[in-house]
Amino acid sequence: MKYDVVVIGSGIGGYPAASYLAQKELKVAVVEEHLVGGECTNYGCVPSKAFYQVAEALRALEKIGGLTSYKWDKLVEWVKGIVKESREGIEYLLESRGVTIYRGRGLLLAPGKLKVRSGNEEVEIEASKILLANGTDPVDIPVAKFDKTGIISNREALYLDEKPNRVLIIGGGVIGVELANAFSSLGIESIIVELLDHILPFTDKDIALAVKTHLNQRGVKVYEKTTVKKTVKNNGKYIAELSNDEKLEVDKIIVAVGRKPKTRDMGLENLSIELDQKGYIKVNSKLETSAPGVYAAGDVVGGPLLAHKALVESLAAARNIAGEKSFQVDYKAVPLTIFTGLEVASIGYTEKELTSMGVKYVKYRIPLYFLSAVKIKGGKNAFAKILLSENSEKILGIHIVAPNASEVISSYLPLYLSKLELSEASRIPYPHLTVSESLRDFAEYIIGSPVHLIKK
Repeated sequence: MKYDVVVIGSGIGGYPAASYLAQKELKVAVVEEHLVGGECTNYGCVPSKAFYQVAEALRALEKIGGLTSYKWDKLVEWVKGIVKESREGIEYLLESRGVTIYRGRGLLLAPGKLKVRSGNEEVEIEASKILLANGTDPVDIPVAKFDKTGIISNREALYLDEKPNRVLIIGGGVIGVELANAFSSLGIESIIVELLDHILPFTDKDIALAVKTHLNQRGVKVYEKTTVKKTVKNNGKYIAELSNDEKLEVDKIIVAVGRKPKTRDMGLENLSIELDQKGYIKVNSKLETSAPGVYAAGDVVGGPLLAHKALVESLAAARNIAGEKSFQVDYKAVPLTIFTGLEVASIGYTEKELTSMGVKYVKYRIPLYFLSAVKIKGGKNAFAKILLSENSEKILGIHIVAPNASEVISSYLPLYLSKLELSEASRIPYPHLTVSESLRDFAEYIIGSPVHLIKK
């Protein structure tokens, strides 16, 4: 069978391109070795945010002395249902647009030729163009190798048959802090061990400190500049020995130290497709690989491993494949979002990055607890920070640490993209009570005529 385009991987780096190209009346196939929807739908964004929603609801009631209870099996069943609906929605979308879905592992054979292997069966297909959207897998560490039952990744953490009483999370990155936040709200004692100086090491220290304080207030214990030296299974429990000589007994160990690209054993060498030092596929500004007619998008090409980044890459690649005028992804305009109750959302550069680049900047930072919406949602450590160029003409970075920051950042995006002036933002009647109205207050503050804030 011959196709105009074959997409390997049906996650958010793959299926948007397939859907777009099928609308252009191209003959499109998608190859998926596991579950349609990929990591985001089945193990990442969708199930984690479903857990997050329930956890935050329980926490809100407990703030006013409410007695809360839930059934773990019912929670997991509900989460599975949400994931199933999302996955089936993607399948329906692709099938409605005439996209053929092959179930199996895609292997590149030669230019324009590949096979799909499922068990002992193999099917060879041809493609004028190929989009690689394989994604990534979680990685473990020598002292904590995955065993799929007690030492696990994010893929198993949200589908456990029984509720654990105590978990150790190795790694204080996005996955680690999000799991700790949700689990602690669900009554699971959570401990984070982070190797580097502070959790969320890619953020500025003030952001990390605010999140750490928030997690501590929720009962999460955080060890920084600490490693796990050894893990031993003992009577169904796990004993973890830390570099500070402390020993922890836990029900589960969740390893959240990073991801690795799924680029091995798929025939990339048959097309001489180049990889970088970490094994990610190299692409140019058009998302073309080193092999003619082969493109790549999403986590498999590296960069920020974010679903919304993968989506826009997928669409950009699709337009290039179709021979249309496309666009280049502005990676600094891809918001980083962290869902931890006191959420984090960032666009552009951090102070840490600007300092390392030798770029001088002006910093404006305002607390956000004066907003009634933040008081209600519970964010005493909330703040917003805007970094401007030395002459204050260009916004270099925007960072929000507040409840609903993942939504609020969309209000700030036009400011970062130079589609909105501070003077205009200061006059916009953003809805009250919301956290988004902080943009008007911040604009007033920078201009020099704040209504609610005292400028120091």
